[in-house]
Parts: sequence; structure tokens; C-alpha cells
Amino acid sequence: MLVDIKRSITGFAFSMPENWVHSLFGGAVISNEQVLNAQCQLACNFARFLPKVETLTAHKARKLYAENTKIFDEAPIGISHIEDKLIPTPSASFIPIRLYNAHPQKGNLPIVIYFHGGGLTIGSLDTHDALCRRIAYYSKVIVVSVGYRLAPEHPYPAAIDDAMIAYQYVRSIAYLFGGSPNAIAVAGDSAGGLLATALCIRAKKEKMPLPVYQALLYPVTDVSRESETYDTYGDKFILTRSTLRWFIRNYTPDERDRRLTVNSPLLSDPKDLKGLPPAYVATAGFDPLSHEGEAYAQSLESAGVKVQHRHFPSLIHGYLHLTGIIPAAKEAETDFLQSLHSFFATRKF
Repeated sequence: MLVDIKRSITGFAFSMPENWVHSLFGGAVISNEQVLNAQCQLACNFARFLPKVETLTAHKARKLYAENTKIFDEAPIGISHIEDKLIPTPSASFIPIRLYNAHPQKGNLPIVIYFHGGGLTIGSLDTHDALCRRIAYYSKVIVVSVGYRLAPEHPYPAAIDDAMIAYQYVRSIAYLFGGSPNAIAVAGDSAGGLLATALCIRAKKEKMPLPVYQALLYPVTDVSRESETYDTYGDKFILTRSTLRWFIRNYTPDERDRRLTVNSPLLSDPKDLKGLPPAYVATAGFDPLSHEGEAYAQSLESAGVKVQHRHFPSLIHGYLHLTGIIPAAKEAETDFLQSLHSFFATRKF
């Protein structure tokens, strides 16, 4: 009930006309010929009053992220079938996954394995539950959301190891929950995008069957260095340079691991990218990660990978969690959902 009230209040605030927002904050924000969406501008100013996650314990940071997600994201839509499962691992632990099937009457559906964002430190099955419901419903796929282990309690290679185990597990039992092992895509936002493409790189190296598609939403692609957009957008646009540094230290405390291609795929030799699945890469204009996302899309293309690069110049990092209050973010999400649906609808597997 309290979440619904907060969401309603937030929705009312974000219905403020664009000229009011600009008047309130001293005009439009323009950088590199890009104009920040007025509602994103309002969100960035709202975020100034929230605690910085890097000043909190990991536990408190996760709680804050979960609370904010419920307020700014859309209310979860109802779908036909949702199931939580546990994947056993060689270490006698379990990886939680959540299956979403909005169209269970159809057999052999495509599968999207989804890795949530959050710097490999925060985020969970619950923070991305509403998004995964939308992917399953609108893209007409089965979604398998993976609750991989988080840093700093579980640094590299915990997250990518869990991602690989989940991928192999889903391939092995796909038919049992109505999916096709020959039509599996991987997707993720931010650090989840890193896991999605790192899985493809590692699967190729280990001579495993590759996913058929990879969707990378404002992805992390290089933790070894800071690009020029860290300088331009690393301060006032919700995701900051200091937060990114905290995430990177948590997952890769050993700096040598930051140059591994599963952690920094942008450093990959073109031959290691050759043959990877077609990619959808989305970048946001006012995002410190925009340069490395764009550069990785170009690297994939140079290696002969078919790439759809979508750049949303007015948006900020994390826009998939702002679709409930920012129409432009909803349009960007719709583009992603349509790309998934179109890919599978035009192919036989």
C-alpha cells in the first residue's frame, strides 16, 4: 500500500510540464548536442537527496535500490506462469532462478536468460521482476531471470560462473518448461549486459553451443579504464564515477582481473568476437557508460557480428527502471522488446 502511494505521488510529480522543469532547474541540460529529457532531469535532481550507495554497506545499498525500483518502475503486470527454482552447483550451493511464461499454451517458445544490473553488487530477481514480466509478455518468450551471487561477498569469478551454470542448466531442461534449447538468447542491463556478452565469449572459448542472440542494455564493457564519458557524465546523472569505482572494486578487487575479456570485453581481440551471436546494444546519451557501450557495438561489428545499436540521446543510465514515469524511457524499452520479438518471429529454430 505504501509503495502504491509513493508511486502515485512520484507519478504526479513527474507529470510536470517540460517548461516547468526547465524553469525550476535553470534551463535544459545540453551536452554534445544532446538534450537531456526533462523528466530525466527531474529524476537526477531527485537523486541528489538520496544516499550514495558507495557510502553504504552492501546490504543497505541493496535495500535502497530495491525500494527505489518499486517506486519508479511500472507496477508488475500479471502473467500466466511464474516459477522459482534452484539450480544445484558443484559446490553444493544453489543458484536461484525465476521462470516467466506469459504464453504457456504455446510449446517450444524462445528463451531469454536475463541477468539483472546493479554493478554485480546490488540488484536481485525482485528488482527486475516487473521488467522480466514485460519481456515475457510483449516479446512472447520464456524469461529465465538469474539470481547470481553478488560482490563483495562473492567477487570474480562468482557471477560469471553462476551465469555459465545457469545457461547450461536452461539448455538441458528447456523442453521441460516449454522452451527450445535451440532458441536461447541472453540479455541484461548494465553489469547484467556484461554478464550476457561475457557468457557468449566464454562459451565460444570453451566450445559450447552459443546463444542465438545477445541484448545488451547500457552495458558495462570495460572495467580496466575510465572512458571519456566518465568525465562528461560521471557526476550529475544518477550513476556516478564514484559508484562505478565502488562496483568495480567490489567485483574485481584484484586489478589484474579487470583486463580479462570476460570482465572487459572491449579489450577482446577481434578474432575472439568473430562468430558471436547477433547483438542488440542500447546506449543512453547521459550515461558514463555510453562510450564503452558504443565502442563495443563497433568492435562486434568490426568482427563481423550483426549489430543493432540503438542510442537514446535524451536518456540516462537505468532507464528501464523509469518506464513507469518517463514516456521516453518506455519508448526505448519498447524498441528493445520489439527487437527480441522480431528476431525470433522471423526465424525457425
